[in-house]
Amino acid sequence: MLLIWPIITAIMFARMERTSAFIWSMLAGYMFLPPNIAIDLPTLPGLGKNEIMSMSAMLMLWLGMGKKSGERDPMEADLAPVIPRSMVLMISMMFLSIILTGISNGSPLVEGVSYKPGVDTTQIIGNLLLQYVELIPFFVAFKLLSTPSQTRKLLRAFMIAFLIYSLPMLMEVRLSPQLNTWIYGYFQHDFAQTFRYNGYRPIVFMNHPIWVASFATTGFLAALCLARAYGAGPRMIFLLLYLAAVLVLCKTMTAILMSLMAAPLILFAAPRTVLTFSMILTLIMVSYPVLRLFNVLPTDEIVAFIEESQPERAGSLAFRFDNEFVLLERAMLQPLFGWGPWGRNFPVNPETGRTLAIADGYWVITFGTRGIFGYLAMFGALATPVFIIWRRRYELLLRHDRPAVLMVATVTLLLAINLFELIPNATLTPLTWLVTGTVLGHACRLRYIRDARGRWKKRQEETPEKTGIRHAL
Repeated sequence: MLLIWPIITAIMFARMERTSAFIWSMLAGYMFLPPNIAIDLPTLPGLGKNEIMSMSAMLMLWLGMGKKSGERDPMEADLAPVIPRSMVLMISMMFLSIILTGISNGSPLVEGVSYKPGVDTTQIIGNLLLQYVELIPFFVAFKLLSTPSQTRKLLRAFMIAFLIYSLPMLMEVRLSPQLNTWIYGYFQHDFAQTFRYNGYRPIVFMNHPIWVASFATTGFLAALCLARAYGAGPRMIFLLLYLAAVLVLCKTMTAILMSLMAAPLILFAAPRTVLTFSMILTLIMVSYPVLRLFNVLPTDEIVAFIEESQPERAGSLAFRFDNEFVLLERAMLQPLFGWGPWGRNFPVNPETGRTLAIADGYWVITFGTRGIFGYLAMFGALATPVFIIWRRRYELLLRHDRPAVLMVATVTLLLAINLFELIPNATLTPLTWLVTGTVLGHACRLRYIRDARGRWKKRQEETPEKTGIRHAL
C-alpha cells in the first residue's frame, strides 16, 4: 500500500479538481494507509504513511497535475498570501533546533547497562528531511485552502471522511478492533488500550484509538459549522445525530469533552467569540509547561475531583501527571536543546536498563527531545496562526460574509482543540499542519486586503478622480 500510494494519488489528481484532490489524497492516506510501519531506505529516514502521502501530493502539485477550479473570486485570488516574518522565524528555529540538538548529543549515552547511540551527521540530515516533509501539508494548505470557497471544501471533506470512516469504526466497536490485523497482518498497538467502559473503542488504521476519536471530533465539528452556515434540513439533523453517536462510541473522554465544549460555540456563538475562545485554548497549551515546571497546576486537586465520579479516569490522569513530572526532571538536566532521539529523553534503571517513564503528551516529548528552544519553535509555529487571526478578527468580520467568517472561526477552533489535545496526547498529525496552513493563509490574506485598502485611500487623496475598489486593486 505504501509503495502504490503515489499511483493512487496520481489517479485522484487526474480525475479531480486540484484542491479537492490534495485534500482527499491527504485524508484517504491518513485514514487507510497502514500505521506504525515504514519503508527503511539505506542512509535515509524511514518513510511511513504520513511522509508518503505528503510527498505524493507534493509531487503531483509540482508536476502540475489536477484540474484547475472554475470558481474565481477576484477579490481573493489576486491576493496571494506570503508567510509572515514571525512564522518564518519559527520555522527556521524548528530546523535550527534539529541541528543544535544533534550537535549537543553527538556522544553516546551510557547509564549502567543502558546504551543509547549519539546523533551523527546522517541522523541530523535525515531529521531535517523529515521535518520538511512534515511541513508539506502546511505549505500547500497555506497557498490552496485560504479562501472561503476552498475552506468550505475542507470542512465538507472532514465531514464526509468521518461519515465514511464511521462504517469501519462501528464494525470494530461491535466485533473488536481487527481490521488492521485482517488486512495488513499486524496489530498496531497494545490491544488492552482498545477496551474501555465494558466495550471496545475503534482504532481502524490509525496509531491509537485516541487518534480515531480526535479525527471524529474534527468531522463532527465541521458538520456543525456547515449546518449553521448553510442551513440544516431533516437530513442534516439526522446526520449530525448519527455522527454524534459514533463520536460517543469512541469512548474517549477528551474528545467527548472537547466536542461538548466546542459544539455550542459553533452553533450559537458569534464568530469573534469562537476566535477568542480558540486564542484562550492556545494560550493554555503554550503556557502549560511553565505551569508544570513551577508546580503551579493543582494536579492533586484535579485528580481528587475526577475520582469522585470516575475513579478509573482519575487513576489514568494521575499516572500521566506522575510521568510528566519524571520526564520534566529528566528534560531539565539538558534543558536548552534536549536529549535528541533514540529514547535518550527517558530516565532508565542503570541496573536493568528499563525505562522508568512513559510519554503520552506531545509537548513533553518535544520538551525532552528538543529542549526549550525546540519546544518554542514547534509550538510557536503551531500557535502563531491562531494569535494572528485573532488579532485581525475585526478585519475578518468586515471582509467576509457571515458563513465565510464562521468557517474561518471554526477551522481556527479545530486547530486550537488539536493543540490543546497535545497536552495529554501525541495527536500531532498531517491534518494538524493542514489546518495550521489554512488558518495562517486566511490571516495573511486579511493583511493584504488591509494594505490594498490603505494604498487605495492614499491614491484617492492624491488623485480624487480615480475612485473605486476595483481600480485600486
